[in-house]
Amino acid sequence: MTCAKQQAPGVSVEVTTARRLCSVLAAVDCHSLAVVGLAKNAGKTTVVNALLANCGRRLGLTSLGLDGERTDHLTGLAKPGVAPPVGTLVATTEGSLMRSHYDMEVLETLPWRTPLGSVVIGRARGQGQVEVSGPTTLAELRTTIDRLRTLGAERVIVDGAINRLGSASPRVSDGVVVATGGMVGESLEDVLETTAGALEMLLLPGVSGATRARVAGHAAAGTRAVAYSRDGTAEVLELATVVGEGVAVAREVQRLGAHLLLIGGAVTEEFAADFTRVLPPRSELRLVVRDATVLVMPPAAVRRFLRRGIRLEVLTPLRVLAVTVNPFRLPQPYCATALFAAVAGVVDQRLPLFDVVHELARLPVGRPPRSHQNVSP
Repeated sequence: MTCAKQQAPGVSVEVTTARRLCSVLAAVDCHSLAVVGLAKNAGKTTVVNALLANCGRRLGLTSLGLDGERTDHLTGLAKPGVAPPVGTLVATTEGSLMRSHYDMEVLETLPWRTPLGSVVIGRARGQGQVEVSGPTTLAELRTTIDRLRTLGAERVIVDGAINRLGSASPRVSDGVVVATGGMVGESLEDVLETTAGALEMLLLPGVSGATRARVAGHAAAGTRAVAYSRDGTAEVLELATVVGEGVAVAREVQRLGAHLLLIGGAVTEEFAADFTRVLPPRSELRLVVRDATVLVMPPAAVRRFLRRGIRLEVLTPLRVLAVTVNPFRLPQPYCATALFAAVAGVVDQRLPLFDVVHELARLPVGRPPRSHQNVSP
């Protein structure tokens, strides 16, 4: 296999491929888009810059918090910044704006503070790069997106990461682009396994209409945990929190003979490990959560959960629209075409796949974009 020319991430973007990605996004009704990197150096910033430069709409840009350090601790190089075209509406913090030495026409200061100062919204002048940071809660992020749209943004891009998956929450973003690449794992096998696990988590199916109707009252009330037996009985588990209570919840599920469990908040890796350790193997159980972003655990932990036979379902599926690939790794990048082909095998025909630097694209054949209407069979 001939290997495509390697380039450092973020240096140059192939316009044709970037515009194909933009056309995929333009085909769906998406007002706020989270770009989520599965690891540092997965090419997320390159993708964000490609979207800003090629999507041809009045765009807004913000972030949930700040994505890590300014200098990559692995390479020692300055991490690539975001270069908003003239007119882009940017919401970032006062501290990030000062550290970037970025000249932006400030339009509005939002009424909350972060460790980097207040969040300000401004219009990009199109010169230089800006560090993008933002509010620290989902409610504040939702308001920030609303303000960007009120000020004229047709679509808002939210810079996110797998450890800040809240940016992909359906309560915040209408769509998600997932960035994977050579730095996601220590070997090609690790890269593929992590990518497969992340997609398995992000693409969890939605509940059926019957299940939604059954749990709707408790879900709307924010009940922490409810177990449903086969005879239709619903029993609220009296817990102050489910965090650290995996053993107690599993024992209650056993005692009640429950086949359906609703968890109203976050599900941590510790909870999952304790829960599956106590629950008997091959237990027929469906575990329902709000959406995939409440699973506070690495994708590998989600895969272990599923391998126990527990069916994870969500009240609102994420709307994953595309996957991007970046061959960068240390000490030597992967062959771009080889890595793209390997990741394509993992993604299969579920989603469009792009490498915006090396002009590689693969679109699913005859499949519409995934949406909130996906339900578990």
